Amino acid sequence: MKTPKYLRDMEHPTVLGYELDRKTLLPIRKPLPTYPGIDYGADPLDNGMFRMVPSGDVVDLAERNRRLTMRG
Repeated sequence: MKTPKYLRDMEHPTVLGYELDRKTLLPIRKPLPTYPGIDYGADPLDNGMFRMVPSGDVVDLAERNRRLTMRG
């Protein structure tokens, strides 16, 4: 099979692992599923603790891992 010369000619255009829309060649954004009352991320702080997103709770590494694995 011949490799297409242009991104628009590809069946599923991708750049650096991002899938692109064929018409606009902009990345296709897929929203993260969110669940009410459940944290879905954490931002590291300077003191080894983490601020949970979206609750804002400051927790240690063990609690961060427990909360992020709960969302399954």
